[in-house]
Amino acid sequence: MTSRIATISKNVSGGDELVVVKRRDFSAFEKWQAGINDALAKVKRGRAEFRARKTVAVSSPRKFR
Repeated sequence: MTSRIATISKNVSGGDELVVVKRRDFSAFEKWQAGINDALAKVKRGRAEFRARKTVAVSSPRKFR
């Protein structure tokens, strides 16, 4: 296996560290992150509705049959 070395100027990175990731892995990360953000938004909305008393407390699932 041959190793490929690339030199990246400090002007490009602004002096920060850079990480190289395969596009496939980054796409999978983006999908995972979108799912997490969606779940967090739903939890946030649910908590806001709970505080505003827009939710219904159910003592038994049979109540809705």
